Amino acid sequence: MEVLYEVRGRNLLIYLPEELDHHNAKIITEQSDWYIISNKIQNIIFNFKRTKFMDSSGIGVIMGRYKLVKNRGGKVTVTNINNSIDRILTISGLYKIVEKTITPDLSRY
Repeated sequence: MEVLYEVRGRNLLIYLPEELDHHNAKIITEQSDWYIISNKIQNIIFNFKRTKFMDSSGIGVIMGRYKLVKNRGGKVTVTNINNSIDRILTISGLYKIVEKTITPDLSRY
C-alpha cells in the first residue's frame, strides 16, 4: 500500500492506494490526521486515480476527515472517481457534504 500526501498551503492532497479497505483505512486515518493537525490543513482532496476497490471503511475515512476540516471552514473534495466508487459515494450520501471534481482547481481554495 502506498499512500502519498502532498501539502499545498492549507490544502492536503491524499493519493489513495489501489484498495481502500479496513486495514488501509486505519493507516490513512492516522497519517492524514497527523498532516491535518500539524499543518493546520483546511481543505482535503482525495485522489482516487489508483483506487479500484473501496469498502465502507473508506466512507469512514472521508467522513472523519470532513469533520476535522469542517470546523475550520474547510471542505473535502474527491477526484478521479471510477464508476464503482462513484456508486458507493452516491448511495452513502457523501456527495451531500463532499464535492466531486474531475481535476481540482487549487486556486479556488
